[in-house]
Amino acid sequence: MVISNQINSEFVTVKFGYASDIFKELMDFLTKKAVSSEKYKKSFKKWRSAFLNIYGKSISTELFLKHTYYNLILKIITIAKINPPELKQIEVNLNEIEQSYFKEFNLFNCEFFGWVTMDIKLFNKIINEIKNLNYPKQDIFSEFYQQIFFPDFRHTKGEFYTPTHLVTKMVDDFYSFGSKILDPSSGSGNFLVNIIENILKSEKSQSLKLNAISNVYGFDVNPVAVTTAKVNIFLLLTEYIPIFEIEPLYINVYQFDSIFPEDFQAESDPNLNILLESFDQVIGNPPWLTYKDLYDRDYQIRIRELSENLDIKPLSQYITHIELAAVFFYAIPAKFLKKGGNIFFVLPKSVLNGDHCFKFRAFSIFDKHLEIWDFPNYYFFNVPHICFKAVYLGKKNNILIRERFPIKVKLFNDTSSLLEETYYSSLKICKNGAKIISPEEELKYIGSLEDSLYKTKFYQGATLVPRTLVFFSIQKRDNEILTINSDIDILSRAKKKWEYSFHNKEIRKNFCFKTFLNLDILPFYIKAYRNIFLPINENFKYDSEYIREFPETRKFYEELNNFYIDNKKETSKIETLFDNLNYWNKLQKQINNRSFIVVYNASGSNMKAAVINNENTKIIVGSENYYYSTDSEEEAYYLSAILNAPNLTNKIKLIKSSRHIHKRPFMFPIPLYDETNQTHINLAKKGQKYQIIVEELFVNNPNITPKKVRMIINRNLMKLQNLTEAMVFL
Repeated sequence: MVISNQINSEFVTVKFGYASDIFKELMDFLTKKAVSSEKYKKSFKKWRSAFLNIYGKSISTELFLKHTYYNLILKIITIAKINPPELKQIEVNLNEIEQSYFKEFNLFNCEFFGWVTMDIKLFNKIINEIKNLNYPKQDIFSEFYQQIFFPDFRHTKGEFYTPTHLVTKMVDDFYSFGSKILDPSSGSGNFLVNIIENILKSEKSQSLKLNAISNVYGFDVNPVAVTTAKVNIFLLLTEYIPIFEIEPLYINVYQFDSIFPEDFQAESDPNLNILLESFDQVIGNPPWLTYKDLYDRDYQIRIRELSENLDIKPLSQYITHIELAAVFFYAIPAKFLKKGGNIFFVLPKSVLNGDHCFKFRAFSIFDKHLEIWDFPNYYFFNVPHICFKAVYLGKKNNILIRERFPIKVKLFNDTSSLLEETYYSSLKICKNGAKIISPEEELKYIGSLEDSLYKTKFYQGATLVPRTLVFFSIQKRDNEILTINSDIDILSRAKKKWEYSFHNKEIRKNFCFKTFLNLDILPFYIKAYRNIFLPINENFKYDSEYIREFPETRKFYEELNNFYIDNKKETSKIETLFDNLNYWNKLQKQINNRSFIVVYNASGSNMKAAVINNENTKIIVGSENYYYSTDSEEEAYYLSAILNAPNLTNKIKLIKSSRHIHKRPFMFPIPLYDETNQTHINLAKKGQKYQIIVEELFVNNPNITPKKVRMIINRNLMKLQNLTEAMVFL
């Protein structure tokens, strides 16, 4: 519920967010102004240059107008706070207002948004919404900031908003009054505001408080984030300190990339040399991006080189999975912390058990007194996470990796209340890293396992993307010719940059294949197959001579390929649409698929597997799923039964921190099918029987979900569990 007399985060989002009348009216006003404004064109050009590396090809005029809108709302809310008695006398050109407090405190130093003169009616409408309201002592823009900028881009930029109660818990546990502390990716300023509020509420003298505030720093690569954090801090300070006593040195938030501070050249901001290796503490929530998410090829190379210099670079097959958060955890202390300084970060939990973070788990630059906060059943984000605390020593220390284990762990619930304290250790500690970090009792079990021989027999499917280019619906069949349109379901799920539609295109039917998505799989049954266009010959190869025999098909592929080339990431070395579809030869190798294909989901909370009869259909498995082909129908259903068994899902959860499953089922000793083994035969029969049961469930209820299927056939699943428990999991 919105608190009617307070301008809190919820109030700001409701009054000025996407669904508000003010958003619609002011965006309409800005859109019309942009058409005829020369200033707009110049400002947009500067803005585009500054934000291209953040948003890549997703950058747009619409986003620029949203940034302008957001900046105007921040200004007006700030004006209402610092100058309430004179609101009626304020001129509508907000740039003039910047000459007073805004200029002195450098609050709105973005040079991109001064192109528009505010409409007096809209200005007054906004003022009327907020006048005479109280300002709470907290970050009031975090939800608004997320909603305006990151419904589409949030993952792209790696920003995951940290809940206030978790921020408070971390700050209360970690921050030491008066210490020089840094948030190196401060976003809207949630951690900074919490620290400064902690200072202002203390019983220390005013001079000590002000000195402590001047030791609080935030960095961010996004200029709008920097502005938001500054305004949040400024508004908080005005609740405790008369405006005329506030000094600019109390707001130390700066725009630059904290893992590459050598790029920092702003003359008006502090001397970088003074900041390097000067901090006592570092706290925050760094970007949760991987190497492959980055738009800029040069930046990718720098990240790879930095990870190598920090000695956390993964093996070549995991390079694209380099975690930017892991790089931050090593790079920031190395650049900004004093020896003996502390770091406390929110991190994706994959740093504990991802193969790509093996070297990260050496913790080579940290003291042996490490601490993890885990939230095993109460995640605040879509991605499982931890909080990790360490003391920085530097590269030259005499601590052996094994001395850092076991690691002290605190387990929390969804309100950040402590449940218990325990210890985590590693499955295997090596000289340059460590394998999975988990509770010690789980590691004993995992350590006793042997990989299944099926591990090398299952493959990930082909990268059948962008889906809007190759998925289609059939409108008409005329002998060998198909008339096709875009698949509406696929189009409705597409990212904006890949919103490509086609109508009444003609292709030869020999280029039509069948596939399915993860969401099409139920336990034991695939509920739908989709049409997909693939420019391949009978050997699953792209043959320009072959496709040239079919002019309509060739023309269609060329249109798709041109769109792909124009819209692919600049960092991508994949030159053509076919090369993307056949990445790592995952499409072409499916020419060897046999009569029966066992498939299961590559990601998700629970396993779901099914058997495909491939004898008379050209089925292509996509990268959302893994597959194994066999000529033995019994072997296929045997595997389907085991992969759908509830105990396998439960065991996999011990060794994965995210939704990614990949080949983890085969870390357990699933035996090869033995046609003379009665348990194997029984499992195969049940796999086949349960497929018929689930198919009937689907026919009677086409909207049935995997969860509902499991509930209905729970008794059957328990029978599978009993059969597999002794065979696989003892």
